[in-house]
Amino acid sequence: MKNVFLAERLHSFKYALNGLRHLWKKEINFRIHIFATITTTALGWLIEITRTKWLLIMICVGIVLGAEAFNSAIERICDLISPKKNTQIKIIKDISAAAVLIVSVMAAIIGVIIFC
Repeated sequence: MKNVFLAERLHSFKYALNGLRHLWKKEINFRIHIFATITTTALGWLIEITRTKWLLIMICVGIVLGAEAFNSAIERICDLISPKKNTQIKIIKDISAAAVLIVSVMAAIIGVIIFC
């Protein structure tokens, strides 16, 4: 019983990995955020930031990447619901994109505070 549960849990990661693969292949903004993550990580190692600062950076990275994934999912749902131009769908997509912008700007501000 225990092995079946564990196998099912491990199998469910396949779907999440497929989502990450899709984000990497199809979403340029996700790749930009990954590049920013790699750059930030390299800079953090270079200047040997504290554990607390690492935690803040990891939280910011997780929020930004998660927001980008949600934004991509929302855009896909909107395109499925209304493939034609639709004012309400545009507003939904714009708000979703704004959420990514908000967390990205806040993460950048936190990065500047940490690294300067």
